[in-house]
Amino acid sequence: MLRRALGSLLLVAGYLQGAAIPTPAQYLGFTPGDDFKLADYAEISGYYRKLATLSDKISLVDIGKTSEGKPMFMAVISSPENLKRLEQFRQLNRGLALGLATAAEAERLANQGKVFVWIDSGLHASEVAPAQHAPELAYRMLTGQSPELVRIRQNVILLQIPVINPDGLDHIVHWYRQNLGTANELAPLPWLYQKYAGHDNNRDWYMMNLQETRNISKLLFSEWFPQIVYNQHQAPAFPARIFVPPYAEPLNPNIPAPVMEGINLIGAAMKERFARENKPGILSYFGYDAWWNGGLRSVPAFHNMHGILTETALYSYATPKDYQLTELPERFPNGMPAKEPSVFYQRPWMGGKWGVRDAIEYMLTADMAILDLASTRSYSFLHKAWELAVSNIEAGHSGKPFAYVLDRNQPDKSSALEMLRRFRMGGIQVQRALSAFSASGKQYPPGTYILPAGQPFRGYLMDLLEPQKYPELRTGISGPTKQPYDVAGWTLNLQMGVTVDRADSPFQVNVENVEQIESQDLSMDHRDNSSFLATADLLSRNVKVRWTGDGTILTAASAAFGQAAWELRTPRVALYESWTANIDAGWTQWVLDTYRVPHTLIHNGDFQKGALRSRFDTIILSSESTNSILHGMRDGERNPGIAGRSEEMALQRPEYTGGIGVSGLAQLENFVREGGNLIAFDAAADLPVQLFPLPLRSLISSSTTPREDRASTAYYSPGSILRIAVDSSNPLAFGMPPEAFAFSSGGQAYDITLLPEYNHGEREIRSVAKYASKDLLASGWISGEKAVLGKDILVDARYGKGHVILFGFRPQFRGQSFGTFKFLLNAIYLGSARPL
Repeated sequence: MLRRALGSLLLVAGYLQGAAIPTPAQYLGFTPGDDFKLADYAEISGYYRKLATLSDKISLVDIGKTSEGKPMFMAVISSPENLKRLEQFRQLNRGLALGLATAAEAERLANQGKVFVWIDSGLHASEVAPAQHAPELAYRMLTGQSPELVRIRQNVILLQIPVINPDGLDHIVHWYRQNLGTANELAPLPWLYQKYAGHDNNRDWYMMNLQETRNISKLLFSEWFPQIVYNQHQAPAFPARIFVPPYAEPLNPNIPAPVMEGINLIGAAMKERFARENKPGILSYFGYDAWWNGGLRSVPAFHNMHGILTETALYSYATPKDYQLTELPERFPNGMPAKEPSVFYQRPWMGGKWGVRDAIEYMLTADMAILDLASTRSYSFLHKAWELAVSNIEAGHSGKPFAYVLDRNQPDKSSALEMLRRFRMGGIQVQRALSAFSASGKQYPPGTYILPAGQPFRGYLMDLLEPQKYPELRTGISGPTKQPYDVAGWTLNLQMGVTVDRADSPFQVNVENVEQIESQDLSMDHRDNSSFLATADLLSRNVKVRWTGDGTILTAASAAFGQAAWELRTPRVALYESWTANIDAGWTQWVLDTYRVPHTLIHNGDFQKGALRSRFDTIILSSESTNSILHGMRDGERNPGIAGRSEEMALQRPEYTGGIGVSGLAQLENFVREGGNLIAFDAAADLPVQLFPLPLRSLISSSTTPREDRASTAYYSPGSILRIAVDSSNPLAFGMPPEAFAFSSGGQAYDITLLPEYNHGEREIRSVAKYASKDLLASGWISGEKAVLGKDILVDARYGKGHVILFGFRPQFRGQSFGTFKFLLNAIYLGSARPL
C-alpha cells in the first residue's frame, strides 16, 4: 500500500513552473491566526491538496481514516531531488533505525541519508493554534528561498501531519463558529473531541486502542522512523508563552541517555532562536517530566527518537486577550518567579495582546529551530539512530534480561494476544518457538511467544514489561513527593492480566519471526475476555446462554444446561454522558463497543422522563464527582473553561447546563429499588454512598482532592498498579484469579458498616475485592497505604430489589486494564440475567 501511495503521489500533477503557489490567506480567505477565525479540516486539507498540484517539493500520503471516518494524510516536504529518491531514503533510514547495517555501511548511509523530521499539529483539538499554523509552515517550506530554507530542503525530509485529529478539529471549529459573537463564545465543547478519548488521545501511544493512534504509530515505528518527533500543544504554565525542553525531573532510565541529551540540545537551539527573534516567555524544566510512557512525544523517546514537546500559550479558541501586567502572577505554581529572570525562565513575558497569530509565530520559530539544527547535523542524527539500535541489540544479547517469555497457555489468551498485537504495532520484534525449550529453569512448549531483549527498541520493551519505581523527589527538604506529570506506573502485562516470564540468561531455541499476531477463536472459558464476545455473538443469534453457580458458560448443547444458575439476556445498558465531556465515560463506551455490548447514551433529560427501569437493566456512572453529576455547569454560571491559561470564566449554552438534579437522583434511586443495576466507578461511587445511602463508609475523602491539601499520612495514588485480593466465588468476579492487579488513580476504599446479623435480603452487602493486606504496590508509587490495606475496593450492595456496584477504581482505565474488564462485563450481564 505504501509503495503504491508513494508511486502515485510522486507523480505530482503540475510541476507548473509558471503557476504561483497561493499563500494560506489567498486560499482560505483569511490569514491563519486572524482574530476570531479558524479553518476546519476541509479547508486545511484542501489547501494541501492544492499545494500538491502546484509544487514538486511536496507529496501527500494517505495514512488511513479517523474514528469517525475522515481520511488522514501526511505531507512529505523536501527538495524535488530528495522526493524523487524518497523510497530510497526511507529504506536507508529504516536500516539505520533497526541496526540492520554493518558499521561500515552505517558510516556510508549516515553520510548519504537525510534527516527525517516529524512535525504534527492539532492532536488536542481545543488547542487550536497548531493546526492553524500547519499551512503557514508548509508554505514557508515550499516557497522560502533563504540560504537556511534551501539548506533545510536539501538536508531534511519533513514529515508533516497538518491535522492529527481531524474529527476534533471540526468539532471545535464548528462549535466556535456557532457561538462566535454570543455570550457563549468561550463555552467549552460539551462532548469529547475524539470519539472515545477526548484529551486522552495523547495517552494512547503504547496501548494504541484508537484508530488514529494506530495510523500514526505505523508511520513512526514501522515505516519512516524519524530521528526527531515534534508534538505541538498549547497549555504552558501561565504566564509563560511557550514551554520547551529540557523536561522536568524525573527522567526515565529506559530512555537512552543520548536521546535525552539530544532533546536538551534541541531545546537549547529553540531557546537561542527565540532570544534571537526577541520572543520572550520561554519556560523549561517545568511540569512536563520525562518519566511517563504513553504520550506522542514520550513513546518515540523509548524508540531512540528525539521526542519534542512544546506547549504554546493559548487564551481560548481564536478569541484574543489583552493582558495587563497586573494580571500576571508574581510566581509560577512551583514558587518560581514569573516576572524576574531565572535559569528556568530567562526572559519573562510582561503582558500585552495575545491571540492565535502570536502562538503561530512562536510555533514557526520552534519549527525553524528544529529544522535548521537537523539540517546542520544530518550525519549526527542518522548515525546516532544506528548507534542506539546496535547498543540495544548488544545489551539484550548479553542478558539481564535476555528475553521475555509468554506461554501460550494463558488463562486469558485473547488478552495475551492483544498485548502482543500492540507490541507489534509499536515496532517490537515478536518470535514464536518452533520447538520445546528451557529458560531460567522452566520448560516451555512449542508455540511459546518470545520477546527478545536484543532488539533496537529494547528500552520500550523493558519499560512496558518491568514494574516502575517512581523516585522520591521532594519539593523542599521535607515537602511532599513531586507528583508525576501523568501516572507513576503502567506495567502493561500487569494491567492486562498476562503472565510474562523474564529470562535473564541466554537460552537456545529455534524461532520464527511473527509479523501478524494470530486471531483467536472465541472462547467459552470465563477466564478469557473473548468469552464475552462469544456470548454477545450467541445472544445476537438468539442462542440461549447460561452461567452456572461457579461461572461456567453453557449453551443448550451442554449436559449441565438444566442445572445453571442464570440465563443471560441481551443487556439493556445505559451509559450516563454528562455535558462536561467526561473522558472516563468515553473509555467506558470504548470497552462496551469493543465487547459488543448494546448500550444507550443517556443525558440529564433522560432522568427527568422517569421509567428508567422499564428501559434499562443497568445504568453506568463513569468516574465523575457527585457535584458534577447532580448539578453540572449551572445555567448562567461562569465556570472555568480555560483552566491554567487565564482567570477568565466561560459561560455555557443553556441547553448544555445542569446535571440530573435532585429529581433525577430520585429517579435513579427508584431505578435501583425496582430491581435495576447501578454501576459506579471511583469518584462517581460517592453519589450512592452519600445520597442513597448505603451501609458502608468511604475511607478516602475524595479522589479529586489535591495531595498537597491532604494530611501527609493520607492515602494517595497518582496512578499506579496495585495488588488486590479477589473473592473468585462472587459472580461479579467470575473468571478472575484470587490475586489480581487493579489500576488506581485517586481511588476509593470502603468499610462495610452493616452488622453480620443484618446482612441479608434487600440490605445485603458483599465484598468482591479488597486491597491486598501487604505488598500493595506492584508498579508506580503510593503513599499512606496503611489506610487501605485489606479494605474493600469493590463492593456489591443490595438496595431494594436492585444492586449498587461500587468500584473503588476504574476497571476500564484508558482501555488499558484488560485484566479487570471482567468485573465490569460480569456486572453488566448479571444485571440483565434471569435467575433460574
